[in-house]
Amino acid sequence: MISLESLIMQIPGLAPHYTQHPIFPNMFTAMIFAALISIGLNFAMAILRKKTTDIQKMSRIMKETNEWRKQYTAAIRKQDKKLIEELKKKQAYVNKMSMEMQQQQMRPMLIYMLPSFMLWIFVFPSIFGSTVAISPLHIPWIMCNEENVKKDSQQIQNQTGNSHSVPSSGCIVPGQVFLWGWFLITSFAFSGIISKITGTSMPSLTST
Repeated sequence: MISLESLIMQIPGLAPHYTQHPIFPNMFTAMIFAALISIGLNFAMAILRKKTTDIQKMSRIMKETNEWRKQYTAAIRKQDKKLIEELKKKQAYVNKMSMEMQQQQMRPMLIYMLPSFMLWIFVFPSIFGSTVAISPLHIPWIMCNEENVKKDSQQIQNQTGNSHSVPSSGCIVPGQVFLWGWFLITSFAFSGIISKITGTSMPSLTST
């Protein structure tokens, strides 16, 4: 299946151009600076969410919605028809509140998306290159594999004509973490901490 991202990246000028001469050629330094930028962007997103949404109201809506879903699921399991009918009367209200909550969540995301997208296309690739870290544990998709190493090495050889050349930015050995993969890892690692610090954490929305 072709993803929306892959279609967008085929538009001329939107595909990121990863430099072969990163500002931080030392991978450890690149890893630290990329992590700090990722954490900073997470903080910016959290502050934006706090400024554009009513966190307390969203938290209340989530709790009410979760409670209704738990009661509705329990009533169906017990075959309590009377309780099911009572809960169904509240379903329109719950759906309305859920829609309002989703709109509240989308508002900061839409504001954040365009500048973030521009940074990913024009800034970060030209600063860091395509890889910024290396991991002893292999995680598919976000790390270089042997095929990536072979492809990048062949590409640099074709450009320089030197069979001993290796890319200064790219997959040199399996296990290197792609730039976007490292941002993803650090984002997940610190999102909970940042939410608590900024007071933007909310209960999760459970499904029925």
